[in-house]
Amino acid sequence: MKIYAYILIILFGVLTAQCEKEILEENQDIPSSDKENEDYNSYWYYSYEATHLVNAETLDRETPEEFVPYTVAHRGDSLFIANTGKAGYSLLVYSIGQGKLLNTLKSWQIAGEEKSFGSRIEAIVPAGDRLYVTERDSRIHVFSLPELAYLTCIGNGSWAGPVFQAQAMTVKDGLIYARDKTGMVSIYKEAEATPENYQKVNRYCQASGNGSLGNNGFEAHYMQPDAEGHILLTDYLGKKIRVLDPSLVNDELTNKISIDLDDLALSLEFNPRTFALCNERWYVTGNNNAINIYDREQDKWVKAMKSVKGYTFSQPVRVYAQNDTTLWISDINNSKRTLVKVSVHKGEIRE
Repeated sequence: MKIYAYILIILFGVLTAQCEKEILEENQDIPSSDKENEDYNSYWYYSYEATHLVNAETLDRETPEEFVPYTVAHRGDSLFIANTGKAGYSLLVYSIGQGKLLNTLKSWQIAGEEKSFGSRIEAIVPAGDRLYVTERDSRIHVFSLPELAYLTCIGNGSWAGPVFQAQAMTVKDGLIYARDKTGMVSIYKEAEATPENYQKVNRYCQASGNGSLGNNGFEAHYMQPDAEGHILLTDYLGKKIRVLDPSLVNDELTNKISIDLDDLALSLEFNPRTFALCNERWYVTGNNNAINIYDREQDKWVKAMKSVKGYTFSQPVRVYAQNDTTLWISDINNSKRTLVKVSVHKGEIRE
């Protein structure tokens, strides 16, 4: 009897492993197998889990409407969160390690006057010892890190000024790249963003929108350098991710000339909002209210994820990668209003 019981245990184990493999293949969330030695094949799979929630309740707000997360970014242990709730536009500084709010920035002093965020924060970009914060009201604010002292402002709030509702931004090699509402890309020099040049910084140049349409609906956009030295930029209405070549930007660049690399642009079946670039996978939010997953090894989209263990998304408008194993996703639906920390787990099945 003991021998029969032992055989049944072995058969059960084999069947369980085979069923796990078949389930993963059905979900299209398993990369190709790697034969590591002569004894077995390795099948790698991914799973996702909500491990922390930031919402009005965890922030001790009086009403849910006081907190609506939007743009996020991080530097070290500090997570910067744009709050667009009824408590007023503000920049929250949240400790990742402690899981608590450290500071709320709503206003500052400049030239003897008190200023504040007058519109929704569209982009937050840490770069060196600076934090760049763009708002819809045609301004790019510059704060010092880590103390968040106010340094200067690019733009004066006028659409006809040097900033036209910058809806995405990044910094590379001393230059500031901002996507204008029109789809064009305005470029500024970091060295000119000084207290003395408060609201006086002009564009260094402006690159073509390369066919991108305007963003009158104010859909979220995002831009970030990739590992190859390019800059990726979502084009919501164009259903693609543009690829910009910053090496084309120099003193000889004529205004409104394209710096896009059209042959590298990524065409999509959905309208992309924001993305998170990880080593093995890219995560993209879009109009399908899902986290769309692109597997780089398989060179294909493998999943449109609408839920993870412990959380179901309603309107995940933005995704941000703290690292390859931690994502922050802003779910702005009225019933949610939650910033979700999602842990990425990579597992192995041996056959």
